[in-house]
Amino acid sequence: MSPDQSTLDPATGQLQVAADGALEPLSVAELDPSKYTDSPVLEEIDFASDYDGDVPFGSPVERIDRNRILPLLQKVEKPGRYTGGEFGVPFKDADSARARIVFSYPDTYELGMSNEGLKILYDCIQRRSDLYADRTFLPWPDFRQLMKEEGVSLYSLDQTLAVRSFDVWAFNAAHELHYTNLLYALDLAGIPIKRKDRTAEDPIIITGGTAVSNPLPLFDFLDGIFMGDGEDAIVEIMDIIAAGKEQGLSRKQILDSLQSVEGLILPQHYKATIHEDGQAHYYGPVEGKRTYRAKEFAALENVIVPSIAITQDRVVVEVNRGCGQGCRFCHAGFWKRPVRNAEVSNLVRIAGDLLKRSGNDTITLHSLSIADYPWLEELVVEMAQAYGPEGVSLSLPSLRVQVKTIPVLEMTSGIRKSNVTFALEAGSELMRERIRKKSSEDNLHYLIREIYGRGWDLVKVYFMLGLPDRDGREVEDLINSLNALGELAKECGPRKKVNVTVSLFVPKPFTTFQWEEQKGPAFFNESIEKIKAGMRTNRVHVRHPTPWMSWVEGLLSRSDHRVGYYLEKAFENGASFDSWDDGFRQDVWEPVMDEVSPELKQLWMGQKAGGTPLAFEEIVEGFPRDRLIKDFEKFEAVTEENMNPPHKQALKESDFPPELLKPVEIPAVKQQRAGFLRLKFSKTGNFVYVSHLDMMDALRKALRRAGLPMTFSRGYNKHEKFHFGDSLPIYMHSEQEVADISLYEPVDADGWFDAIAAQLPSGLQLKGLEFSENRQKDRKEDQNYTLRFFDEDYANRVYDMLVNPPETVVFEKRDRKRKRVRNLPRHKSAMRKHEKSLKENLKALSREGNTLSFNLVLPGSGGLSIVDLLDRYLEIPREDWNVRLEVWKGL
Repeated sequence: MSPDQSTLDPATGQLQVAADGALEPLSVAELDPSKYTDSPVLEEIDFASDYDGDVPFGSPVERIDRNRILPLLQKVEKPGRYTGGEFGVPFKDADSARARIVFSYPDTYELGMSNEGLKILYDCIQRRSDLYADRTFLPWPDFRQLMKEEGVSLYSLDQTLAVRSFDVWAFNAAHELHYTNLLYALDLAGIPIKRKDRTAEDPIIITGGTAVSNPLPLFDFLDGIFMGDGEDAIVEIMDIIAAGKEQGLSRKQILDSLQSVEGLILPQHYKATIHEDGQAHYYGPVEGKRTYRAKEFAALENVIVPSIAITQDRVVVEVNRGCGQGCRFCHAGFWKRPVRNAEVSNLVRIAGDLLKRSGNDTITLHSLSIADYPWLEELVVEMAQAYGPEGVSLSLPSLRVQVKTIPVLEMTSGIRKSNVTFALEAGSELMRERIRKKSSEDNLHYLIREIYGRGWDLVKVYFMLGLPDRDGREVEDLINSLNALGELAKECGPRKKVNVTVSLFVPKPFTTFQWEEQKGPAFFNESIEKIKAGMRTNRVHVRHPTPWMSWVEGLLSRSDHRVGYYLEKAFENGASFDSWDDGFRQDVWEPVMDEVSPELKQLWMGQKAGGTPLAFEEIVEGFPRDRLIKDFEKFEAVTEENMNPPHKQALKESDFPPELLKPVEIPAVKQQRAGFLRLKFSKTGNFVYVSHLDMMDALRKALRRAGLPMTFSRGYNKHEKFHFGDSLPIYMHSEQEVADISLYEPVDADGWFDAIAAQLPSGLQLKGLEFSENRQKDRKEDQNYTLRFFDEDYANRVYDMLVNPPETVVFEKRDRKRKRVRNLPRHKSAMRKHEKSLKENLKALSREGNTLSFNLVLPGSGGLSIVDLLDRYLEIPREDWNVRLEVWKGL
C-alpha cells in the first residue's frame, strides 16, 4: 500500500490491510547521501521503533479520584485553574467513545483557554457523537510539586481522567520555548518522554502549531508532528485510530496507517545520516503544509466559558487566515499563506452566536494583518451597529500605520476604549523598507497625535532588535525613534504615554531571514544598555524579554534532531515555562548551552549564505524555496537611494463611508434605572475555589447570556451595574449570596427564574429572584457561619475555644494599603497591630455533633472577620479548609 493511498476503506470504514492481514510497512526513501553532500557518512540513524510488538493499542479509562485532588487545591496559587466544571462543557460518555483525545496548550490554564487553535480542534471532535475530547493544561510548579508528592498524575478537566488513558494527546505549540513544557507534561502524566520507550497503553503524542514547521528538534519525543491547519486532519486521525482499535491493531500498525494523513510527519518513518562536516540529512516522506479552505473559520458550536479570568477573555472572530504583507522576519506571515478571507455577513453571524454562547462583551477581530482585510470598514460598521448597542466593544490586533485606523478604533470607543497598538518593528524607514514593514515616522506621529486628541492617553508600539543590520545603525535609529515618541507624548499632554515592547529577533524556518545569524545574549544586553542610556524621556516605558530566552529559542528554531539531547538535559535540570520572564532558568540553560559544540552552534545558529540548503527542507514542503531566495536577494538590494518612501497620510472624511464616522453608543434608555433584580444564590462545588471577582464576572456573563435588561454605567469604560454584599473568601461555601442588578426596564421575577438558572455554571445555584423599584438595603450587624468538622477531636478543640473566648484578640497583619507600604521608610515594618473584640461579637454558639454554628458581628459594625477568627484566634490554617472541615456562610 503506497503512502499516498487512503488508509480507511470508504465502504467499510476499516483500515486497509495486506493479504496476510497485516499493514504493509511504509517504504522509506533509500539512503543516498551523495544527493546532498560529498562529505563522508559518520553515522546512520533509523528513527523506527517496534514499540511492544503486536499488543493491541489502547488502554481503559482511568478516573482520578477528586478526593485526592481537593486537598492539594488549598495549598496553591489560583486553584480554579485545576477544577474544571466550567459552563459550556458538553457531557459525553468517555467509556463508550470509539476513540478519545485530550488537547493541551503547553502552558497554564489562562493561556491555554485563550488559544484559538485549541478551541477549534476541541470543537471539531466534540461535534462527533462517537468521539470524546477533553482538555488539560500545565500546572504551575507549586501544584506540580504537590502532584508529584501525592502520586497524582496529570488529569483532564472535563471528567478528571488520567491523561495516559487517552488514545491521543494533541498539543498546540506556539513557539519553541514551549518544548521543555512538552516534556514537563509527559513526565507529569507518567508517559515516557522518549518516543521509543512508549507501549501500546500510552497515548499517541501529536503536536502542531506554528512552532513546529521545523519538526526535527522533537523527533525523539513526539509520535507525530503536524504541519498546517488541523480542522480536517484531526478528524481523519481520530477515525483511523478508532478503526485501528476496533481491529485490534498494534501501536506501530496504527502509526503506519496515519502516514496517509496529509501534513502529518511521523518520525518513525525516517532515517538520517550524520556526516564529517557536521551536517545531518534526512530520508523519508516529504510532507506539505496542509491548508484548510472554507467560507468561515472558528464558527464554534462548543464554547467553554472559563470560571476564572484568562489572558484573552473575549469573543475571537477569525477574519482571515494567512497574510499578504510578507514581512521578511515574520514566520506566521509566511507559514500561514495563502490568504483566505471570510465574508462580512458570516463574520457578523459568527460573532453574534459566540456572544450568546459566552456572555462576553468584547469582540476581537483576529488577523495577522487586519488592515489587509479588503472589507474592513464594512465589517467594523456592521459589527458595531449590530452589537454596540448591547454594550459590546471591538478590539483589533496591532495596527498598521495608516489613517483608516482612526475611524475603525472610534466605532465603539464610546463603549469601551481598546488598546491602540502599532507594530513598527524598526527604528528607521530604511530598515522598515528592508524588512517590508513600510511606514514613515511622520505618518506614525500624525496618527498618534490624532489618537491622543481623541481621548486615548496610552499608545503601544512594538519594535524588534537584532534584525539583519547591514549598516550598523539599528540601535542608534531605535534610540532616536523612542526619544521622538517621548517628545510627541509630552507635546500632546501631561498624561500621554507610550509603552514600547522591544522583542528580540529570532530567525525562523521558511522565512526570508532563515539564513541569518541568531544574535547572542552579549549583543542584546549591550544594545539594551545603550538604548536605556540614550533615552532622554520619561514618557516612554520600555519592556523587553530576557536575552537568554531568544538565545535558547534560536537554538531550537533551526536545529536538527541532535538538539533533543540538550533539550532533555535542560528539562531534567529544571527547565520549564521557558517563555515566562520569571520562569526561564538561565542557571539551567547556560551550562547546557556551553555543552553545544562551536561547530553545532555555527551550523544551527550562525549566518549562512542566502540559499544554503537547510535540514528541515528535506522533509517539509514549506514556503517555496526559490521565492525565499529571490526575496532575500531583494532584501540585500535595498538602499537609501532606491527605496520608495511611504506616502504622506492625512485623515479626510471623504475617504470613508459615512457610517464609519458615526461612533456607536449604548442607547440612553439602557443607562436608566427602572428597578433592581435581587438574585439569591449559593456558591458551592468548584466555585469554592474561585475568587470573588471571578465569581462576579461569571455571574455577569450568565446574565448577559440570559438576555437580562441590565443598566449600563456612564463611565469611561461602560459596564453593567451590579451591587454585591461582602466578598466571600475563597475556599468558603455559601448558601446565601446576594446580588442586586440594576435594570433599565421592569421584569417579572418569576418569569426570569428558569432562563437565568439555565445559564449559571455548576457551583452557582439560583435560590430566588425579587424585583423592586428601589434597592433593598440590608443593615445586618452579624452573619451566621457554620463549621463542619470531619473529625471529633478537631471539633472539640475549636468548640472549647469558642465557648470561653477572650475579650479581645490581638494580632499583626500586613498593611493592605499599597501606597502606604510603598512609601514606608526602610526601618519600618509593613505589619500593623490589630486588636479586635471577640467575646461580645461572638453570638448564638451551638453544636450538633461535629458541626458548630455561631453568629459573628461584621467588621463594619466593629467585629472580627471570619477569616481573622479562623486564622488568628482558632489557628485553623487554610490547608485544613475542605480537608478537615468545611466553612459555610449562612447554612
